[in-house]
Amino acid sequence: MARFVFARSPDLERSWPFLHQRLVERLALLGEVEVVQVRRGQPIEAHADLSMVDAVALFGGQLTEACVARAPALKAVGCNTDNTGHGLPLEALRGRGVPVIDTTRAWGQSVAELALGLAVAALRRIPQWHAELASGAPSFEYQAGQYCDATGFANGELGTKRVGVIGLGQIGGRVARWCVALGADARTGPEQPGPEPGSRSDPPPLGPPRLAGSVSGYDPYLPEGLAEHWGVRRVDIDTLVDESEVVFVTVPPTPTAKHLLDAGRIARLGRGTLVVIVTRAHAVDMSALRERIVAGEIAAALDVYDVEPLPVDDTLRGRPNVVHTPHIAGRTRDANLRTADLIADDFARVLHGDRPQHELTEGAIRARLGAPP
Repeated sequence: MARFVFARSPDLERSWPFLHQRLVERLALLGEVEVVQVRRGQPIEAHADLSMVDAVALFGGQLTEACVARAPALKAVGCNTDNTGHGLPLEALRGRGVPVIDTTRAWGQSVAELALGLAVAALRRIPQWHAELASGAPSFEYQAGQYCDATGFANGELGTKRVGVIGLGQIGGRVARWCVALGADARTGPEQPGPEPGSRSDPPPLGPPRLAGSVSGYDPYLPEGLAEHWGVRRVDIDTLVDESEVVFVTVPPTPTAKHLLDAGRIARLGRGTLVVIVTRAHAVDMSALRERIVAGEIAAALDVYDVEPLPVDDTLRGRPNVVHTPHIAGRTRDANLRTADLIADDFARVLHGDRPQHELTEGAIRARLGAPP
């Protein structure tokens, strides 16, 4: 029977509610589970006998080279390091051929869904309409009988917009594919040529081209051809900035991502552009962004900020062209349950002699720490 150690901090539930029960339940279906309470920084070999352990789920304490040496049967380690491998004895694990299952991607779905929700909320002014109704103010009064969005800013349907996604990883890749599914598909935009005039395949004239958007993406780490397979046009970041009506920033805070959207690029954003920022504000010159937001030139939908918590007197607060959430994108029950599931699923694969699907690779670490692609 397989044996697992689940090393958890005494205050695990403060950061990872729902994780403990799910992980214990899933691992119990695979073998015997020993749960040990270990404070941060304490070696786990002082709290558990590792001599017969097949895998360790690490959410407390520290896995050291001594731990690895005392675990001759060790086949896998599961944890969340944000793709950095920080705090792990990576050389000792690699020397033994022990994969690290990093659950960072468990947040991907939740963060991407919030990014999409923020964009739609900003385009349709959903928070502003809700606040008006909740306050008891006169309502059902629109700019026009059949139009109620904010003229001067990107508005209406996401599927008709020129969308640009900075970062096409686990989060941005989802956002880009979903925008394609909503109709913003680079393969079917209005600029695509039709049949030659006068040919038999010409349809009868129907007026201007139908509404259609497009999706562009920037990510130097993405494998060649993958973006195009999704229906996403891969471009350099300057082309993305110059062409997009909605810009999603979905890159992690790597050294090479620092101020990708710098003051110069922010100055070139078209008037009325909507900027959606999830993951981190690290990639954006927030001072330059604030200037254009406060000037009423662009709109923003933000989950993350350069200063957190957002100061009460921050100029981003209380503006009609900003939609806010307080850094909640990945903080869902589903993300925490998926964290446990990713570990259990990959432990099962390893025990069956298969490669794990969510192994932390040297390439992923290099990308996260800012090595060139």
